[in-house]
Amino acid sequence: MKNLKQIKAVIFDLDGTLLDSLKDIAGAVNMGLAEMELPTHEIETYKSYVGHGHRELVKRALPEDKRDEAHIKILCDKFMEHYETEWQINTQPFHGILHLIKVAVSNKIKLAILSNKDQSFTKKMIRYYFRGAMISHTKNPFGVYSGAIDGKAVKPDPTVALELAQRLSAAPENIAIVGDMPVDMITAKNAGMIAIGAAWGFASKEMLQTAGADMIFDSPVELATFLESQSCF
Repeated sequence: MKNLKQIKAVIFDLDGTLLDSLKDIAGAVNMGLAEMELPTHEIETYKSYVGHGHRELVKRALPEDKRDEAHIKILCDKFMEHYETEWQINTQPFHGILHLIKVAVSNKIKLAILSNKDQSFTKKMIRYYFRGAMISHTKNPFGVYSGAIDGKAVKPDPTVALELAQRLSAAPENIAIVGDMPVDMITAKNAGMIAIGAAWGFASKEMLQTAGADMIFDSPVELATFLESQSCF
């Protein structure tokens, strides 16, 4: 492990890190593909499609000869329409996530979320899945967050991560970005933050290592134990 600064704040990715949302994402895209009379995909296939926002998601899901702007726009619209009713059907926090959040809050580690998911869905999912009462807390622990907004840079661009750092009143070198995809590790590096790989998510441990992860944890409970231990120093 590299000689890293103490973690005083954590910026989490959402899909594949906090939430196991793949089945609902895949279902909404597949519904759109079926309506367009195009081939659908197995749920596991979508692990290689997510992480870069819904436009890139649907582009990757389309057949190679249908990846023009017209088809992308049609499938984007269909995905957004179906996901509006599908996002909470199967999606749940990964096992151990609520424990991880409780540990972070009790150790006065500031929390935020940075997602390439559309801002409207990011907002409603944070409010639905992470109400303060769910972690025996008076308020939602993720009052600071950002999803994809038209006109604003998305990961791996570090701009929004650094904006979140200012809102958290923490120095980049004391902030960890926790994510399950290479794009999260690259974002952390670009922002001068600590890159923590969530190996319980959608990408492989090898992919996270290649992308430059400073640390990789196999479960949220392992990460919680680490955060608790560093508070003793």
